[in-house]
Amino acid sequence: MQPPERAESAEAIKDRARHYVYDRLAFASAAIWAVGTAILFFLIVPFIEHPQAYIAVAMLIPLLPAALPWLFYNRISATVARRWMERESG
Repeated sequence: MQPPERAESAEAIKDRARHYVYDRLAFASAAIWAVGTAILFFLIVPFIEHPQAYIAVAMLIPLLPAALPWLFYNRISATVARRWMERESG
């Protein structure tokens, strides 16, 4: 016989939501950086004779849009945790 299932604590739900959002934001940031770098490589680097400095710039510029989602990490985590708590309680 199995013990009855207990509801997950609010802090455990918040931790799980933070981890869930962290995983998704990490993937989104990596994808934004990779796509941005690839686009800049294809547009700028092939036409330059000595592209070392341009390669560095092409890899650094996409860091700004890739970092943008992290500004909303706490807000997104709180929203996800709230939704999960509402779903569990109701």
